[in-house]
Amino acid sequence: MDSEPALQRDYADLIMIVRPDMRQYELLDILIEFKYVVLGENDLTGEQVRAMRKDDLRALPTVQEALAAARPKLAGYREALREVYGDKLRLRTYAIAAVGYERLVWEEIK
Repeated sequence: MDSEPALQRDYADLIMIVRPDMRQYELLDILIEFKYVVLGENDLTGEQVRAMRKDDLRALPTVQEALAAARPKLAGYREALREVYGDKLRLRTYAIAAVGYERLVWEEIK
């Protein structure tokens, strides 16, 4: 597990790479890019965010922007990791947007 590893002159937020001796199992390598959405940008309180349906929260423009900003970064990090680990890499990538400290919205990027 590595936080803020340097990848192609940038820094991924979190990677979890399976050790070589554990590759015999069906464990996955994980890459996560975190983004933070300030509550005030949405004119919502923490209580309102906690009460929102997941689909409504995901539809907020600021959440969409945060997830969109994570996608190209994840694509670049994925390529950098593939160069290092090659075909043995079983990578799953996730964009996670924290809406204040209240809620998380995430999506798997394929």
